[in-house]
Amino acid sequence: MQEKVVILGAGVAGIGAGYRLDGAAEIYEARERYGGLCDNFTVGGFRFDTAVHLSFAKEKVVRSVFDQTPYFGHKPIAQNYCDGYWAKHPLQNNTFNLPVEEKIRIIKSIMERPAYDKVEDYEQWLIAQFGQYFADRYPKRYTRKYWCCEAADLSVEWITSRMYLPSIDEVLHGAMTDETPNTYYAEEMRYPKVGGYRAFFEHIADKMDIRLSHRVTSIDPNKKIVRFENGNIAGYDRLLSSMPLPEVIAAIENVPEDVVAASQRLYATSVTLVSVGYKQEMELPSLWFYVYNEDIPFARGYSPSMKSPDNVPSGKSSLQFEIYHSRYKPLPQDGDGLTDTVIKSLDEMGISKPNDVEVTDVRTAKYGNVVFYKGMERDRKIVRDYLKEQGITTIGRWGMWAYLWSNQAFMSGYKAALPNTAVDA
Repeated sequence: MQEKVVILGAGVAGIGAGYRLDGAAEIYEARERYGGLCDNFTVGGFRFDTAVHLSFAKEKVVRSVFDQTPYFGHKPIAQNYCDGYWAKHPLQNNTFNLPVEEKIRIIKSIMERPAYDKVEDYEQWLIAQFGQYFADRYPKRYTRKYWCCEAADLSVEWITSRMYLPSIDEVLHGAMTDETPNTYYAEEMRYPKVGGYRAFFEHIADKMDIRLSHRVTSIDPNKKIVRFENGNIAGYDRLLSSMPLPEVIAAIENVPEDVVAASQRLYATSVTLVSVGYKQEMELPSLWFYVYNEDIPFARGYSPSMKSPDNVPSGKSSLQFEIYHSRYKPLPQDGDGLTDTVIKSLDEMGISKPNDVEVTDVRTAKYGNVVFYKGMERDRKIVRDYLKEQGITTIGRWGMWAYLWSNQAFMSGYKAALPNTAVDA
């Protein structure tokens, strides 16, 4: 008799698992559409992804799936905005457009960076790499906007290759000319020509047994049963879950107190998306950009219309902005008030005028990014070890509780679907 596999969550991780199982799994999704954070929505003829998405996957498996969809290849040239100035990303080796006095402070900061016997947190890591002035002036400000906490509250496990560490020669070169090489962690960012980011995997997902509008209410690992809000029940032999770890623990009865406590300490940021469609083609700063000013609510902005003209009506443009908040840093405004603040900020930044705007939209994704507070890895291990003992395999950003890109999330599901089988990634 064939083993029955149930997958909870039809985001990119669940779809990766379903693909590896060649459709021989039941996939249950709480929402009315699959795709999770890789889904999109349309407002007044403008398509917006659910947060920024560009693929730089290198894995053979992911490329074999994604590359079946015609795509645009973009150079990863981003911008930074801080206190009235624009500078190429990454800022630490692209200060050419900044005032001379600021360039001098940054160069001295990096040259005089201290050495630590042991780096205890992200703040110390930043100071060790870039010096006190640069750390205070730029990444620590951005941390409060993106992670919604102080840099000293974060561990360093999540950083990996996400921040570029330039040589002194590169710092000096980037202060004297804007003709600098790409030092981003990817050489090309890919995006579907038609259909938004989810078009990369729609052609495989549409063949799967995905059951929408199935929100989990309880999981019984002993009886191997999942119950849903709509009254349906699913039995399983093997269960894969991309649900957020705290929600999985809350769905199981009689969980040990230490596991419950660990799950409750885990937390993530939420992301509120303010999407803007313009009446005409606009000259926009770059494909995406970072904003350090803390009086401007959004941490990042990006252009769906630059990713693909298919995302907007002919002759028009669009931008979308990410505003992060958490249990420790609430959203400062919502609805029309937040939209008005964003549009005013765009005017102040020289990007657009209020009368350029045709449509706006505000919506929130409850789960944005895992927060790597000090001690998170210990709490995560307690929770995941318990779920493993209960026969529940966790996958994806929220199941693994990790900072996974879409290709990594896809591969987490793909590998977990047949765990004892080799993968030529």
